[in-house]
Amino acid sequence: MNENRFAPVLWLQEAGYKAYLVGNQSRNAILAQSFERQDIDIATSALPKETERVLLDHNLVPIRVDGKFGVVGFVWQDIDYEITTFREDIYDPQFNHIRRTPIDIIFHKDPTKDASRRDFTINAIYWNPKTNHFTDPLLGKKDLEEKVLRFIGDPEIRIKEDPVRALRAVRFKHSLGLKYHPATWKALVKYGKLVHKLQPSVLKKEFTKIQNLSIKDYQSAKEDMRKMGVVWRI
Repeated sequence: MNENRFAPVLWLQEAGYKAYLVGNQSRNAILAQSFERQDIDIATSALPKETERVLLDHNLVPIRVDGKFGVVGFVWQDIDYEITTFREDIYDPQFNHIRRTPIDIIFHKDPTKDASRRDFTINAIYWNPKTNHFTDPLLGKKDLEEKVLRFIGDPEIRIKEDPVRALRAVRFKHSLGLKYHPATWKALVKYGKLVHKLQPSVLKKEFTKIQNLSIKDYQSAKEDMRKMGVVWRI
């Protein structure tokens, strides 16, 4: 493992902010898998302007700053990084149309609310590479170790908030060798067809990721989508 790639986490910590690795890097640490993917997601208590200052102190200029969503993107040592402020996403509860984006954002200083906004418990695990400690408010580590894919909160609401999560569920299930939690699968069968309300470009991107699975996993994923009422097209 090239631990140097995790240096930006330490920079934020040294500047006095909370900072953790999330997503694929956190999962790989738990599963003892290699760190080959060239993208790193960091969650932090630092606001975007504060993150920018930390990066500038290390002679790095962000290539993308989204102050509304608290996201700062940059490239370092040929690796794509995305640093996101802990936040709470507020969605329109009416779901009259597919927005895919929250109507309001609230920044927070700890990962608890941030964890609740994420899609699956396995994506809400916060890893400190310096101490090798996992902050795991929603017990995602247990789900990952038991190979369970579980939506955070009400599965039906999570799909209605952003139907792309249905396709992500299929991809994660097959790429990581997981099994759907019963409530997750029930919601996927009931609301999976909402993916057809997404923009064609979004569908193509997600379908392509599924198509890049192994032949066996790809065929199994297509069968899952058939049961969900999702018509495969790319």
